[in-house]
Amino acid sequence: MECTNLLKIYKARSGAPFKQDEAQELGEALDSIKDKCNGEFKIDIVLKEAKKLSNPLHNHLEWDDTKCGIEYRIQQLRNITNHIVEEIIVDGTPVEQRSFLSVINDEGENVYVSRETAIENVDYRKQLLDRMIATLENLTVTMKLFRQQI
Repeated sequence: MECTNLLKIYKARSGAPFKQDEAQELGEALDSIKDKCNGEFKIDIVLKEAKKLSNPLHNHLEWDDTKCGIEYRIQQLRNITNHIVEEIIVDGTPVEQRSFLSVINDEGENVYVSRETAIENVDYRKQLLDRMIATLENLTVTMKLFRQQI
């Protein structure tokens, strides 16, 4: 399977809390944070960076503490991170894939890593494959339940 991606093209996944034309800038901001943090980042680090007025993430968060607190901003950032996808070429066909994947690092912390890092790191790859298998098993059961109703 051919999988190349020299220039990452970030897009907004369906249901994203930001506009399609903002996805590239937001994806690049998250990618930059990831690079500063040795290839993985925790949402609290993203929050620290997003506090900067110059950071593109800043305008996507609610900063009025009478309306929300830090936990709400963290949830907003998770929502943004989960809706950033990038276009990659697989077997000659462009497909969209999530850019940042949530895994548990060696310290037991929930962190986000790039798709490339998740594939290269044996532990991260196993975590994601186990998650996919569980999803497929649940989907199989659900399909059987629906099929029984026909």
